[in-house]
This record gives sequence, structure tokens and C-alpha cells, in this order.
Amino acid sequence: MKANFIINEVDYCVNLLNFPADITLNTFIREHAQLTATKYMCLEGGCGACICVIRGKHPVTGKLRTWAANSCLTLLNSLVNMEITTSEGIGNKRIGYHPIQKMLAKLDGSQCGFCSPGFVMNMYGLLEAKEGKVTTEEVENSFGGNLCRCTGYRPILEAMKSFAADNTYDMLLDIEELNGKSCKKAGNKCPALQQKPLSRLIYEDESQWFWPKTFEELFDDLSKVRDNEFMFVGGNTAHGVYRRNENIKSFIDINAIRELKTYHIDNEHLTLGANLSLTETMHIFKEAAQRPGFEYCEQLWKHFDLIANVPVRNNGTLAGNISTKKAYMEFTSDVFIIFETLNVQLICYECANKPQVMGLLEYLKLPSKKLLIATFSLQSFPKERYIFQSYKILPRAQNSHAYVNAGFLLEMELETGLVHSARICYGGIRPDFVHATTVEAMVIGQNLFDRETLAKIFHELSIIIQPNDVLPNASPEYRKKLACGLFYKLILNLVPAELVKPEYKSGGELLVRPISSGSQTYEIKKKNFPVNQPVEKLEAIIQCAGEATYMNDTLTTNNSLYCAFVGATRVGAKIVNIDAKEALKMLGVVAFFSAQDIPGRNTFVNERFQWFIPEEIFCSDIVQFYNQPLGLIVAITHDIAHRATTRVRVTYTNIQNQPPKLSLKQILSDNHKIETNVETKTISNIKAGTITAKGIFEMGSQYHFTMEPQTTIAIPFEERLQISSSTQWMDHTQCVIAEMLNIKVNSVQFVVRRLGGGYGAKISRCNQVACAAALAAYKLNRPVRFVQTIESMMNCNGKRWACLSDYEFHASLNGKILSLRNNFYEDAGCSLNENPINLLTNISTLNCYELTSNYQYNGQAVVTDAPSATWCRAPGSTEGIAMTENIMEHIAFETKLDAVSVRLANINPTNKMAQLLPRFIKSIEYHTRKAEIDDFNKRNRWVKCGLGISVMQFNLIFFGQFSATVSIYHCDGTVTISHAGIEMGQGINTKVAQVAAYILGIPLELVNIEATNTVNGANAMSTLSSFGSESLCYAVRKSCNVLNDRLKPVKDSLAKNSTWQQIVATAWQRSINLIASENYKQGDMQNYYIYGLACTEMKVDLLTGNHLIKRVDILEDTGESLNPRIDVGQIEGAFVMGLGYWLTEKLVYNRQTGELLTNRTWNYKPPGAKDIPIDFRIELLQSIPNENGFMRSKATGEPAFCLAVSSIFALQHALQSARDDAGHRKEYIRLGAPTTPEDIVLAAGHEVDMFTLN
Repeated sequence: MKANFIINEVDYCVNLLNFPADITLNTFIREHAQLTATKYMCLEGGCGACICVIRGKHPVTGKLRTWAANSCLTLLNSLVNMEITTSEGIGNKRIGYHPIQKMLAKLDGSQCGFCSPGFVMNMYGLLEAKEGKVTTEEVENSFGGNLCRCTGYRPILEAMKSFAADNTYDMLLDIEELNGKSCKKAGNKCPALQQKPLSRLIYEDESQWFWPKTFEELFDDLSKVRDNEFMFVGGNTAHGVYRRNENIKSFIDINAIRELKTYHIDNEHLTLGANLSLTETMHIFKEAAQRPGFEYCEQLWKHFDLIANVPVRNNGTLAGNISTKKAYMEFTSDVFIIFETLNVQLICYECANKPQVMGLLEYLKLPSKKLLIATFSLQSFPKERYIFQSYKILPRAQNSHAYVNAGFLLEMELETGLVHSARICYGGIRPDFVHATTVEAMVIGQNLFDRETLAKIFHELSIIIQPNDVLPNASPEYRKKLACGLFYKLILNLVPAELVKPEYKSGGELLVRPISSGSQTYEIKKKNFPVNQPVEKLEAIIQCAGEATYMNDTLTTNNSLYCAFVGATRVGAKIVNIDAKEALKMLGVVAFFSAQDIPGRNTFVNERFQWFIPEEIFCSDIVQFYNQPLGLIVAITHDIAHRATTRVRVTYTNIQNQPPKLSLKQILSDNHKIETNVETKTISNIKAGTITAKGIFEMGSQYHFTMEPQTTIAIPFEERLQISSSTQWMDHTQCVIAEMLNIKVNSVQFVVRRLGGGYGAKISRCNQVACAAALAAYKLNRPVRFVQTIESMMNCNGKRWACLSDYEFHASLNGKILSLRNNFYEDAGCSLNENPINLLTNISTLNCYELTSNYQYNGQAVVTDAPSATWCRAPGSTEGIAMTENIMEHIAFETKLDAVSVRLANINPTNKMAQLLPRFIKSIEYHTRKAEIDDFNKRNRWVKCGLGISVMQFNLIFFGQFSATVSIYHCDGTVTISHAGIEMGQGINTKVAQVAAYILGIPLELVNIEATNTVNGANAMSTLSSFGSESLCYAVRKSCNVLNDRLKPVKDSLAKNSTWQQIVATAWQRSINLIASENYKQGDMQNYYIYGLACTEMKVDLLTGNHLIKRVDILEDTGESLNPRIDVGQIEGAFVMGLGYWLTEKLVYNRQTGELLTNRTWNYKPPGAKDIPIDFRIELLQSIPNENGFMRSKATGEPAFCLAVSSIFALQHALQSARDDAGHRKEYIRLGAPTTPEDIVLAAGHEVDMFTLN
């Protein structure tokens, strides 16, 4: 059966029977249309890499409408006769780039570039849907579903806000150009597709797809499903929360049924069609809020705005949300909780002409799966009599499900506080708890503002709210306090000012985030241009247009295969048998491989490379951690491969009775599996101190969260394998593949164009995927594509080394350390590979302080039952600096001194920081701001502010070697460079090109960079630890100097005004070699220090734990920056990634099995666009060249990560005020990584019985 789609104005006539019934738009776009600008990573609508724009007729109005969608969730069959636009379709090098693409590139909104097309298309969809009329507030609010790990979001938001009607940025783009790049099919001109409407398809595997147009057709189709599993297809967004049951074979597309897409409003009721999208519903709420009795719809709009993200809301529907709640009662549905609060009635059908009216709770209890919700009926609640408020408290600003959500509807007299009726509803407590029934009854006839009444209410809430303890949910203690706190927040919001303490009143409001902004300060020296010139990153525009290629964009023949790991599930047990027979019976499964199929060594790391001992590709004996790969399924599609993994049966023996050891705390409690890695320094001449204290400082692990997954494409070619792998270390990956296959190293050749982020995740952890893909390609002699899912990556791959510091200090009253002991432990996971302690952590603990004979440190690596930990942005340095900075804060607390004074007391006067810190404190008006914050905190009980400082002396260590080849083309004098570094967003290619242009004396436009490969880049060190750019620039300069030496005699022989092109042409005619290869080697440059300072100001809601980062100031010593724009971006991105580490990114494991429970975007939360500082100020230290660095510059990729610890010091400041108000004795609060809203509320020290009005 043929169906038509238009993609980028090209008509696709497709036989749907040739594809699976549930094929997604993303799969079709990438694998069949071969349009690779649209990426994917999470496959659940949580990252935004897959966003494209859809255009089609509304079934009711007939008008053409446009919306952004997650192509990974959108089912292809639901888009028949629609038009799809991808980033290639709005702008490219052939037709010219779209203003959005150009502005994002111009304002440095693209680093690794993997996420850039998704941001572009989300903005394009917003402009198209709003006909170009958007405000800066709307724009900044619209990117909750787009994640970026590189940039820190600030430049992205600035680029997008430039298109707002109220923007103040000089766009330098003709507005007519933007209009000209809009859809050519304006108004109601629909794609001209002549096709008979589809009604039903039956597939070879007995799957069915239905397209009913009326209720009658719908129920006729339902009768054909019989008792088989089926689903109504609206937006399919529930798949992003709960993966679709693979037994579903019948799909009923209800998007063309008019009755489900209508709405009606009169004086008494607002009726909403059940298949209205959440976005459509929000538009209706805005309209309804203008009518008497429906003013509460404004609050509904605000609450819906916190549901998921824009593309999900564009496609997800009201009924879909409620149906998901029915199928999964633990789902914290916001639609359910606020509709139940409002006593919304459902009109449902089990056949076409028999409507049933029921409430939501009744609907949830009915067993019938074929009961169709048709409409939702909301009644009028005049604002003179009714108060409606709802809350959703999230772990970050946007795109998260709630810790707790709540809805309160009170019929009451505001002047007297007298309550006539109440509906008090909560989500996130337990699946069986919705109404606070006893409290609803208790408040009737009572004065809500009466002291005794309030005490009874909160006493009763404390009794009846008993949250379940189910991981990875937040603790029951937090959720109970939060639930009670939300009702208290309502009371504080309603109570007349004269009845409440003035300092309590601010607790009644949620924190409101203003529009963010930033400033960047640096100096340039034009004499060095193009070095030191703030030029746009070379690849920026092709990244923003989606033309830049990544590993998974490599096109292969149509006989390519796809892979998925099979994981072990019994930690500590021994594998005795693996049975893949059931998996191999599945249609489309080609092979299963395990350790016994490896012809060479079963290890994906190699001892000849420093920092490594062998780790198995496939577990062959004792299982070291949950989901450790034990085999590989190879199939004809990605989906089939992953479904087949569940059919592999594993037999274990020696099953352990004890739960796995998953944390440092567990291990240290029984002193088990500790490997000592450093010598202990002896403390000598300890002076008696007047202050003595000790503490524990815990820093958890962190997932790298690269936007590009671990990816390898392995292609048999002649007598070798061609590998495209997302690796930061080609040499290592090449070696382990050759040894695994027992073939020569030169039989394995790599090409790496760029990575979609690295941060250390692709130094060695990429090798496991690379080896698995290479094994399958080698064995089957077919191209193999292995793209790890986010669940697989988070389950299998190592993360940041967690750290625990057990310290004790003696200090004088001026804060000077007299003696300090720091025993710290770092979580290695199941092996000691990539141990950072000796190389990085130990030296970093000194920071910039005068710690010599008075400092004793002892670092130990601890082996746990988790994947082997790996380096993650600023490894060792983050932990070392943070430990010492925390100790400085603790000393300041105990001595009652300002933390800045304590730092100054311990900095060696000859250290550069002794001059930088006073200058920084003055420039940011630290003391004035701190006094203002202390005054604010005295005047506010439930909202607090805090100010935190951190300083760093980052050790930049050079090692390894890097080669570079510079080629000049005689025809036109253009230059191509091939180097051994890996471009992954840090701007290495741009800096290399700038250096080449400077040394050769040519325009930057004449230079381009080729992909890295294992011919020109053979034997190179991994691109890591921030030194890659400098090392490669050094190698390129050497190569260019060689070329200059060769060209000098030619230049001297020609006229003085000879052009570069004439010189090169003459040299070629004289047979002068225009290719030069040189390398950087260890010792060519000296190690050096990078200095940095940060001040973070935060505002905290003590009742919820939510916070705003009001302002961040960073001063970083970058020497003479090779490219200030790139370096600013690196600093911002590193700092925001650090904010995620300290504030939001929490890894939670099943304590009994060792399974990671936070393994996807649904439950692991890196920062989003509205989690960044509201006021973000970056200054590059002026006029201080680095004599040891390349051309007087310094590295910037990692150091600023270490400064983000200032955020928890700001929280410490705020929480100390909170604990003072709560009557607690003074004690230093143990905050660590991460300090989540849960930790903030539990540390604030209040109890529910403190929820009073005076």
C-alpha cells in the first residue's frame, strides 16, 4: 500500500508494507531518505537531537498548521499526506543558509554541533507556528526539550532570542531574509498529494494499522482487533516514559477524527476533545481564561507549561496522558492531578453511540482497554468564590516529572478565611493516594488562617501522607515535607498581610526566573591576527545546518547490520552457559557472539597504554557489575537487535547472597577491597591550634552525557576493516581491535571526522563498542553499525570517579591552617584503570594554598561492583580542588570569618592567586553583595539567598605525542591540514587553522582541516585533559615553519609584491615539496598552572528545594587566548556541566541487584537551558601572557568545571540562615555532589509543625 510524504519539498511515495508498522519518522529520515541532519540520542523525546518540523491540515478547521516534533517518537504511518522539514530543508550550502542557522553559528551557539540542528528546528517550528511573532520570554521558555552538554546554553539562547519581536540584539540580518526562508506554502495551501485515503493495512507479521475518520469507523476497527494488544495512536509520546509493549500489533490512528479534536466553551463548561494536543489545549486555556468563571485556566496554562517540553506537548494528547496514568498508576501525571482537583468529567465510549459520563478516578478503575475517552468537561469556578492553585516541583527547571505535584481547589471567603468546600490532591506520594480526604473534610466550615486550624491541618497531613519508598524516587521524608510545604505555600499566598509575619510572606510564591543574559570580557591583539582573533568556529555553520557529519552519519550499503549488547544480571556470579537459541529464531536476527567467538584477546584496553589493565569485551566468567556485556546480538535493524537481547538466557552458578557493593560508604563500612595508591606524608612540627574540626565531604559520580552516543561503523574493505568510531584515542582503539581479531594493526584503519562531545567518555569506554562492531563485521563480512542506546551506555560504561574525603584540621583564629589531614577515597568501579589519584588528584588538593609539612594526605582507590570508572571532564582536579575548597569553607565557618579571608590567610604571598583574589572580590562587589544577602535573609524566613566563592590553581600537564601534516595546493595556494587530534567541540580545528594562517602569512579562508585518520595520525596520544589544541598547534607551527623555510628561496627570488599563489606555483614548478609533517612530543612545552575564580549567587525556596542561580562571575587566566570566543564558550560549558555535577545529576542504583535505575533522560537530569545562571559574566584575565604555553596561551576546556563547586558554598550560606531560623545549633552542613532539591529541604532544618503564620 503506497503512502505519500513530502520531506524538504521532495515527494516520497512509500510502500508502508516494506517497513515495520511502528517505524519512526527518525528511522525513515535517516536510514531510508538518508537525511542525516536529524540526529538521535535518547530515543525518548528527552534530548531534542531528533527534532524536525511537521506541517499538515487540522482535521477540524482544515487550516494548515506547523509544529515541531520529536522524530524519534513520531510514528511514520501517522504522517501520511503531511510535510516534514529537516534542517537540510530550511538551509544548506546549495540554497543558502537559514537566518537561524547563521545566527546560531555567529553567536557561538555550536561547539560539538551534534545538538545544533535540533535547536535550529525547534526554533524554526516555534517561528512557523507563531507566524514569526514571539517574545524573548517565549523563546527562552521553549528549549526545555533540547539538551546541550557543550555550550552552557547562554550563546544558544542569545541567538534564538535575537528573533524575538522584543529583542534588543542587533541581528545584522534583513528581516525579509527570515521571511523569505519561511515555508513557501503559506495560508491553506496544502501539499498537493493526490492519493486515496488509507483505511487499513495488514502486515506480513500480522500487524495492523488503521486510519479511522469517524467514531463509527473507529469502533469498527476496534472490533477487528479482537482481544489482541492494540494502541490508539495520538502522539506516541508515552513511549518516551514507558517503552511500548512489543506485543502490540494493532495501531489505530485517531488523529483524523474531528470529534476528538474539537473544543467548546459556554458560561458553565469548557469541553475539550480528548485528542487535543497539550499545546492546543494551552492555547484554549489562554482563550478561556478571559471568560468569567474560567480565570483559573491561566494557572492551568502555567502548569501545562511544566509538562515535558515543547515538541512533546505539540504531539502528546490529553487522553494519551490519562491513558498512561491508567496503565501505570505510579505515573505522576500532571493532567490527571489538576483535572482531578477540578473534578473534571470524562465522556467515554465503548461503542459509537453510547456515551458514558464518569470521573477520572472511576475511569482509572475500569478494566476495559477499549474504553475511548472522547471529551473532558471542565466546569466554571467563579474567582469570587473559588481559589485554584497547582504545583509541580521538579529536580530541574524544565522537562522533568515531578517529585510531587499537587492541586488545591478551595471554595472560600478570602476576607474571613472560611472554607465551604475543598479538593486537595497530590501526585508522587503513592499510586493509591490522590485526595487528602480527611483534610478536605476537616477544613469545611473552618477559618483557614486560624492558628489552631492550621496546626490540625498539618498534623493530619503528616499522618495521612505516607509516601512509598521506591527507587529512584526521592526519599519519603522529602516528599512528605514537600507535600505539606506546598499546602503551606498556598496558605501563605492567600493569607492577608496583616495576619502573617512579613518575613513569612515571600514563601507563598514560587521562584520566578527572569530572562537570562551574559557578558564576556577579553582583550585582543590585532598584530597577532588571525591568532588571538575572536573568529567564528570553522565548522559552526555546517554544524548548525546539519551538514557536519558524525560517526552515525556514515552511509553504508543496504546490507548493513545493527548491534546490541546482552547484559549479565547476577553480580558476583559465574556464567556457566549462554543460550541464544530463542533470540536467533527471531525474524531479522543474524547472529549472536560471545567471548568464545573472539579469535584473539578478549579485552578492550591494552596494557602497553599507560593507565590500563585488561577488561573483558564480553564477560566470560565472574560477573563484575550489573549489565556487564556478555554477548552481542546482530540483526537487520536496530529495534530487532534490542528486542532480541531479552530472549538470550543465561545460566549462573555461585550466585551471591549478599547485595553488591555499590558505593564508597558500603565498602568503607567493612574495609573491603581497598587498594592504596599513594604514600602518606608525615606531618611534622604541628602547632597547637585554637580551632579543631573534622568533616566528611562526599562527591558522587557523574555520567558524561555526550550528545553523540558511543558509535562505531565497521566496514570490511578489501583486506582490512575501515572503522569510523567515536573515539578520543584512535591509536588505542585501533590496537585493541587488531589484537581482538588477531590481525595486523595496519589492517584496521580509522577515520574520525569529529565527535559529538567527549569529556573523557570516549578515551577508552568507546573501545568496547568498537571491538564488538569490528568482531561482527569481521565474522559476517558485512558492514556493521553499533550505536549504543542511552540505557546501555549508562548501564555499561564507566563514569566519573566518585570521591569521599574524611578530613580534620587545626587552624588559628585568623583561619591559617596549622595542620590538616585528608584521607580521601575514590571509587574505581570494578578495575583500577584510569586511576587519577597519583597523576591528578594529589597535586590538585594543594590548589593555590601554602600546604607543605603541615598537610597529610592519603588517597586510596576503592574497587566496587560497578562499571570501571573513567576520566570525566577535569578528572582528579575537580575532586582535589573541591576537597580543599570545602575545607576552607569549613574553617571559615568554625572561625566565624569570611571565606575569602580564610583563603587569603592560606595563599602563599608569591602565588598569583594572592593578587587575583583581592582584585576579583573588589570587581564583583563581593562584600557589598554579601551584606545585602545577609539583610535579605534576616527579612525572609522561607526564601534565602547565598553567595559562594571558589578559586583554583589547575595543573596543566603535557604528555604523549601528536603529528600534523600541512599540504599546500599549487593550483590556488589553498592549504589543508590533517592532524592527529580529535575535534569534539573544543575548537581544535579552528585554532590549528588560525595558527597555520598566521605562520604562513595567508588569509584564514585559505585553510581547511581534513578528518583525522590512522595514517597521518598514527601513534598519537588521546585528545584529552585540555592540552590537545596547544599540542596540535605546536605540531602545525613546526610543519608550517618547515614549509616557510622551503619557500623562502622562492620568495626571495621573486618580486617583493608577489602573491602567495605566485610563490606557491613557482615552488611547485621547481619541484619543491609542499607537504610537511611534524609532531609535538613530550617535553616540547612545559607544564603550567591555570588560575581561575568564581562567585555564585543563588536564591533558594526552602519549602521546595528549588533554586535560581542569580549570578555567576568567572575570572579565568587564559594567557593570550588563541581564540577568545572559543575559550569563553569552553569556560561557560565546563562551568555549567559542573553545575550539573553539584546540583542535579544523581545516579541511583537498586541496592539489591546493582542495577542503575537512573539510566535515561527520564530520570537523569543534566542542566537545561533554564538551569544556567541568570546573569553569567565571564572575564578572561587581561595582559598576562603565559610564557610556558603555546604562543603565550592557556588551555580552557576543563578548568572552569572545578569552579562550579562555588554553587554548594552559596547553598551553605543560604542554609545556615535557614537553620538559624529553625533554631538549630550552629554546625557545618555536609553538602556534596549532587546537592539536589531533596538535600536542600532536608538540610534546611524545618519541620511541618513550623508551618505557621506568626
